[in-house]
Amino acid sequence: MARKQRKKGGARYKRVVLSLPKRLYYVLNGIAMGDERKLNRLIKGILEDKLMESTVSELELYLGRGEEEEEEEEKETQEQA
Repeated sequence: MARKQRKKGGARYKRVVLSLPKRLYYVLNGIAMGDERKLNRLIKGILEDKLMESTVSELELYLGRGEEEEEEEEKETQEQA
């Protein structure tokens, strides 16, 4: 009887795509001197620092803000129509 092969490990990190305001992107890109690797490292460092300082309840507040903003945008679009 043949043995089952071991599953290969996947990527160590998940890929995340962020949308940044142009103004913020240009500032961070300037700090990184136009180098994409440095830019990614800078953004990763900022996020890690913020996450280390934040509590779960603070992070949950960000989710609530996003939902409130979406509701406000929907109301504005309905009023304009």
